[in-house]
Amino acid sequence: MDILELKEKDFVGKGSERACYTHPTDHNKAVKISYEQHIGRSKQTTAEINYYKELLKKQDMNWKHLPKYYGEVKTDKGDGFIVELIRDYDGNVSKSFAYYINNFGVQNYTKELEEYKDFFLKHCVIFNYGMMPKNILLRKTSENESHLVLIDGLGDITYFTFPNKIPYFARQKINRRWDKFTKKYLTKKRVRE
Repeated sequence: MDILELKEKDFVGKGSERACYTHPTDHNKAVKISYEQHIGRSKQTTAEINYYKELLKKQDMNWKHLPKYYGEVKTDKGDGFIVELIRDYDGNVSKSFAYYINNFGVQNYTKELEEYKDFFLKHCVIFNYGMMPKNILLRKTSENESHLVLIDGLGDITYFTFPNKIPYFARQKINRRWDKFTKKYLTKKRVRE
């Protein structure tokens, strides 16, 4: 397997455990890697890859609110995986939902939030406590249209995940987590970007 070389000029951003780079040969894809090369894949990365593989098995899966997944990769900075790089209609990388909340207020995005929540419930897609406004992008599909895309916080980090496979229990969990997400992030004047 070839090793992908990631250059600093392709750096997009970082979270608490991982860094994200534009794919060197495809500007519509991103490579996510764990910081520390010597630890291999982080627990978060392993969980996310496994969850993506589960989602790929769903026949009616809609990827509007998640980056498409393209598989695992070895890089010069460690093991990682490739996902869609979320871009606006003008080609720019989409900004975080935190940016839009802080600059324009959460009340301007009621429609996008309702559609976003409906997506999780309809497809029984579980998100974890990593879903926060800085880990959600607002993809502008035109001057006046946009939707939310979760780029970090996908899947469940609990040990016992069997109930997530049963739609009734999955939806209960999604509703509980959505309520916590709303109370924690959508009632503040400012959120971390």
